[in-house]
Amino acid sequence: MTMAKFQRYERQMALPGIGAAHQDALSRSKILAVGAGGLGAASLPYLAAAGIGEIHIADHDTISVTNLHRQTIYQDAQEDENKAECAARYLMALNPDIKAQAITDKITRDSDLAPYDLILDGSDNFETKTLLNDISIATQTPLISASVNQFSAQCGIFAGYAHDRPCYSCMFSELPDDARNCNDAGILGTAAGMAGITQAHITLQYLMGLHDAQPGLFLTMDYAAMRMQKLKLNKDSACKSCAEQNHSWEQPMFFQQKTEMISMAELQEKDHIIVDVRNDDEVAADPISGNVLHIPLPQLAGRIDELEAQDTLLAFVCAGNIRSVKAQEYCAARGMDNLIVLDKFSI
Repeated sequence: MTMAKFQRYERQMALPGIGAAHQDALSRSKILAVGAGGLGAASLPYLAAAGIGEIHIADHDTISVTNLHRQTIYQDAQEDENKAECAARYLMALNPDIKAQAITDKITRDSDLAPYDLILDGSDNFETKTLLNDISIATQTPLISASVNQFSAQCGIFAGYAHDRPCYSCMFSELPDDARNCNDAGILGTAAGMAGITQAHITLQYLMGLHDAQPGLFLTMDYAAMRMQKLKLNKDSACKSCAEQNHSWEQPMFFQQKTEMISMAELQEKDHIIVDVRNDDEVAADPISGNVLHIPLPQLAGRIDELEAQDTLLAFVCAGNIRSVKAQEYCAARGMDNLIVLDKFSI
């Protein structure tokens, strides 16, 4: 990843628990987003902006002026154009790092779909949601399904192909036959937007392996009362869609890259420079002796040329082995090697 591309994601990589390995995981992710309406118009820009490498957008519908109060990635002049194509162009303009591809045909059981890391359901009808659940099970692809109705919304992660994880039908075994769409029931644009952003947030956490974003997580949102409820779903042993599935659930592991760590005793046997990424006050209160280069982590990007000019082992250190890992991952993403993290607790 080049420096220019890397800088785009610096603010999200500054978060605890997110580093270059997680960002690289996003860049290598390939997702299928079905529906570029109220949910997709909100979720897709954030997913593209976050750096998901490949997004395939499936929607056979066209833009109507009645969509525009909630589907804000479209313009009045695009009326009657295909949503998937317009959304793909929007995402590519937003972030040239990623690839966005439109699928303009309606998804069916006979659709020839590429392998994906994740399926996003932003559809507005139970027929499509049930279909995507079946596709999720058949292809062993996790499904993040969202829906919105007037002031209420729901979003959950499903993986019914696993023997111990629920599918969409485990939650909705009996689907209503009188459900009204947005045309009949009405919808406030911000409700669709918040639901879509919630879906995008869960998607990013899932792809980076953060917190408890795993199959079984289910959120309900009441935007009229400004209330959210978090549920833990279990597999329905009598579910007609997934009860017989016996695959094991495996959380994606491609983002988990262990950073090599070394003790001070081991480091002293090697030619090295210690790169202290602590703040000035920390260094003054607890200095480290030896061949030390002090670059506080917030200054690392601006002083990266000082490190690239070195031809010896760089050992990053901080107060608690967190910022030092971020610094090492940052430099590794720049293409630098001969990097290591010095365990501060060994000094």
